[in-house]
Amino acid sequence: MLPRNNIRIYKFENKQTYFCSFYVGTIHFKSGKFEKSLKTKNINDAISKANELYRNWFIENPSTKTKKHIDFDLDIAQPFIRYRVSKYKLKSHLKKNDQGERDKAKWEHFLKPFFDDVDYNDTEMVENIINDQIATKLKEEDYSGNTINKYMSLLNQMFKRAKDRGVIKVIPDTPTLEVLETPRLPYTHQELNLINRKCDDEYRKKEDNFFLELKDYLNLTRSAGFRPGLEVLNIKKSHYKLIVDAKDDRIKVLEFTLYNTKTKPTHKLTCNPYFTQMIFPEIENRNPNLKDNDYLLFPEHKDRQKLNNKISKIFIRLSKELGFYYKENGTRPVYSIRHTYATELYKKGVSLDDIATLMNTSVKMLLKTYLGLSDQTLVDRHKRIYPNFRYNDKKLKLIK
Repeated sequence: MLPRNNIRIYKFENKQTYFCSFYVGTIHFKSGKFEKSLKTKNINDAISKANELYRNWFIENPSTKTKKHIDFDLDIAQPFIRYRVSKYKLKSHLKKNDQGERDKAKWEHFLKPFFDDVDYNDTEMVENIINDQIATKLKEEDYSGNTINKYMSLLNQMFKRAKDRGVIKVIPDTPTLEVLETPRLPYTHQELNLINRKCDDEYRKKEDNFFLELKDYLNLTRSAGFRPGLEVLNIKKSHYKLIVDAKDDRIKVLEFTLYNTKTKPTHKLTCNPYFTQMIFPEIENRNPNLKDNDYLLFPEHKDRQKLNNKISKIFIRLSKELGFYYKENGTRPVYSIRHTYATELYKKGVSLDDIATLMNTSVKMLLKTYLGLSDQTLVDRHKRIYPNFRYNDKKLKLIK
């Protein structure tokens, strides 16, 4: 972001050249944003061209209205980071006088992307990002509870300072160490089906196709070992295909190729056969004229992080309305669908090695993070271990 005029410069996935966007008002574009390729790989050239486009636009369109741009990084994070770095530099006698620099690294190398284009006055949205996306990713990175708590403390101090200076009116809640260490339980398929019905109800009430596409997103996410969020939202038409069994051409398997995943450059996975045959055709028909480089889901939404935040917020609302979100002192955001996938495969007797491969993770992470063993999961495992026992009301029999 160029702070003086709020020009955003960025790259799309699998694109080498830079793009820019800036606000010009909804009178010109539905989104209110002017967006254009800068046709250069050099960042300095990109900045120069973006500034020129910005100047020319306002010369040619003098009636265009600008607006105050809310920028989390510039308005909240950077003032706090400057204060922290300066504060600890003055304390040279302390053993950990580099704390300010370490806080700066936490922000720039991990936290910052989560708050791009986020309205920090939307407290509910900010809390969802912290509890759902940030806490989840830190757990996936195998950070300890104490380390995750340090990230939460950093955010909390940042918010307190912003409130003291009148930047925000409310300090968003950050999860405690106890909450962070509470296992995240999966949804059942029945619960997810009811959330799908809520999406249908919302569509009928509001006549907003977003809710039908939200249902598509949830169905795709639960069909295979995806990481909910940008991994699913960044899938394009060219990233999937049907492959046919060479031994039986009746068997067609839906294969997705994921790029730049958490663990490796590419990862292939296949979807549940029921989803492939009964649900995926409906998803394709939702946007029948997609080109290879178009997004499969929500193709009209260019800002994928902003879209991800919106999905998270709506999913949590729907789950709360159904009484599903809070369970056993923990919460179940959209990422819990990944826990559902792991748990259901485990209940079916699929090996830990195979589940880990399907989910593009390790057996260690699978056991630590995803297989929070509910009572029913333990019962199902028990039945697999003792398959020859027959249970009835009067006595137990061992079937030989």
